[in-house]
Amino acid sequence: MARFKAAPVFGDQMVLQRGKNICVFGTGEDGVVVTAELCGFETRCVITNGRWKVMFPPMGACRHMNMTLTDEETGDYIYFEDVAIGEVWLAGGQSNMEFELGNCKGGEEALQNDESNDVRYYYVPKTTLLDENHDEALNAASWELFSDKESARHWSAAAYFCAKEMAQYLDVVVGIIGCNWGGTSASCWIDRKYARGGAAVYFGEYDAYLAGRTVDEAVSDYRDYQKYQSEYDEKRTEFLKTSPNATEAEIADVCGENKYPGPPAPCNPCSPGILYDSMVKSVCPYTLGGVLWYQGETDESHPHAYYTLLTQLIRNWREAWRDDSLPFVIGQLPMYAGENPDGESWALIREAQMRVYDTIKNTGIVVLADCGERDNIHPVDKQPVGHRFAMQILDMVYGGCDGAFAPMIDYPVWRGETVELRFKYSRGGFKANGEPEGFEVCGEDGVYYPAYADISGERIFITAKNVKNPCGVRYLWRNYAEVHIFSAFGLPLAPFRINKL
Repeated sequence: MARFKAAPVFGDQMVLQRGKNICVFGTGEDGVVVTAELCGFETRCVITNGRWKVMFPPMGACRHMNMTLTDEETGDYIYFEDVAIGEVWLAGGQSNMEFELGNCKGGEEALQNDESNDVRYYYVPKTTLLDENHDEALNAASWELFSDKESARHWSAAAYFCAKEMAQYLDVVVGIIGCNWGGTSASCWIDRKYARGGAAVYFGEYDAYLAGRTVDEAVSDYRDYQKYQSEYDEKRTEFLKTSPNATEAEIADVCGENKYPGPPAPCNPCSPGILYDSMVKSVCPYTLGGVLWYQGETDESHPHAYYTLLTQLIRNWREAWRDDSLPFVIGQLPMYAGENPDGESWALIREAQMRVYDTIKNTGIVVLADCGERDNIHPVDKQPVGHRFAMQILDMVYGGCDGAFAPMIDYPVWRGETVELRFKYSRGGFKANGEPEGFEVCGEDGVYYPAYADISGERIFITAKNVKNPCGVRYLWRNYAEVHIFSAFGLPLAPFRINKL
């Protein structure tokens, strides 16, 4: 019986990160000496406390390599074939990152016609409890090639289109580690010890639910919920076939209460901290080029906590990977009406995401205001999303990708009844698709009124007939609003609000 093994994420056809120290790790019996060989380099370590880790020096991109791990005493070895050294990016978040290539606009065409030999994918198994099912799922997972169309059909569409473009531009193999789960808050992906300030509210709610319950009782509650919700979902589906325009109240009258996402039990993926323990830690510290993060919809319930939550998540992951400069590219939420198109919860999340970009080093922001659908929380066109992620990576990590950033507010100039707005990333000026709507102005009373916008090159001048002394300006400050203003490169002006000091 082998005295050591590698973490399940290591396997045939894996992609290792170029240009950084390559971390290889696993478990085994204390005292065993593990020798690792890759590309002519050899390194070794002694297993301590059941774990081992070796580091290879940074290497350049290459294909068709092999890696061998050997028990120095017995000669038993593990052999990995067709290893590539290129780019490795983790695709994290919730359902819009999870959204599958086979279901997206242009997905079937890509599956039939693309020859993406340089894109590979590893999907972290979706598990919660750290039990035998968790171990079995990890051991069954493997790196996949795009030539396996049935597997590729289930890849993240946004991550695939991003990786495809990166591979073509950089001429390297790109590996994506899919680590996402629909309907999850950012709090699900964070270690409890990092949940501070406003981010702690999620763990407070979780602890309040578990107070007085055993783990077994909480798990039983969740299993009961799953049975109920499965029956509810079937009733809902059948009812909507005959009444597609039914309101939620009408659906509830016929089908009962929608109890999603269920009680916050340790086996509920929507519970805080659960997926950090069961999914993130299963691939950490596999060396990464960076993280693609597309998430935030679920956190509209606590939008004022999101800046702290996402900031702490980035800090958590960077410390877990021992990489203080690990790039994070954030997909800003698009427009979505839901049941409250004039609400501001999604606007607050977008603002928090932009604030993270503004204040946390080595982060990018993919503005997606024009990529939403009014009544569909899962917009089906993920090609522009992947393209914009790729442009951000190519610019912020490798430099020189013209037009990678959408125009963003820089600062206002208060000129009596007029506000002159100046922007970053606005070279070439703006183009308006129809009337330049979406701006609002407030006075000292804080009441906002629709404003007239006059585009002049790279600047926009704002006035409102009801406001003589403007004190604040905001743009697209709604859960859903039509997008009319774009940069010369075709990217939408990012939503914002700004006030006098």
